Amino acid sequence: MGMDYVRLAEALKGVLLRGAEAPRRQTLSLPQGQFLVMPATDGEVAVCKLVTVEAHREPRVQAEVWAKRLDTGEVVHLPGEVFTRWRTAALSLLAARLLAPRKEGALLLVGPGAQGEAHLEAFHQGLALTRVWVRGRRRERVEALLQKARALGLEAEEWTGERVPSEVAFVVTATPSPTPVLPEEVPEGAFIAAVGSFRPEMREVPEALVKRAAVYCDTEDALWEAGELQGLAKPVVPLREALLGRRAEGDPVLFKSVGHALFDLAAVRVYWGLG
Repeated sequence: MGMDYVRLAEALKGVLLRGAEAPRRQTLSLPQGQFLVMPATDGEVAVCKLVTVEAHREPRVQAEVWAKRLDTGEVVHLPGEVFTRWRTAALSLLAARLLAPRKEGALLLVGPGAQGEAHLEAFHQGLALTRVWVRGRRRERVEALLQKARALGLEAEEWTGERVPSEVAFVVTATPSPTPVLPEEVPEGAFIAAVGSFRPEMREVPEALVKRAAVYCDTEDALWEAGELQGLAKPVVPLREALLGRRAEGDPVLFKSVGHALFDLAAVRVYWGLG
């Protein structure tokens, strides 16, 4: 399966605007983690993603997708981790192309794991990148992502300073950190895709930055699930409403994504060539 992030971004836009049935995901406790169940259907395709999050395993997040074409009855079992990386990065790309004040500049990736790599690929496909900075705790992953960026023809270096470089137009945080991984100040007009935290006690972006930002979320479920959005006394605009023209006020632009079955539905549609 080729990772065409631009094509999937358009499919995500279509699913959000057409609408589909997708209840809030169910979360069950495991002895050392969580079990998440996420179904969705649009009348043509039915999907269900099953996810386990277990801190003692590697990888800590494991997922699978079951999908059925309702016209033919065909059922497939798909690799959930691959689909999650693909659709999450494509969703960030969709939001960046729609909402980023600056359409060209450098990319800062905080978190050099699978999501960091997917976002590098997606933003390289769909945006005008000039350079890449990477920060992470694991040296081998930082080096691997720097080499990946250079193989794409981009200048790349590790970010070790306290201030975000002024030429950074796009920021992606993709970590499981419970505490902020960014400073309170970022360059004016920056677009931040925060995709790592997905529970109320997790926060990748500092509170002071969130309060200043124009804040968007992937769906309204993020209002209950994202730590950055808890108790926020300002409007948060869901991406569907942003696609219809609504805008939030503030600077920088923060897009908070926690994931949703609608996005798996869009990825399955692309997988089957349904758009």
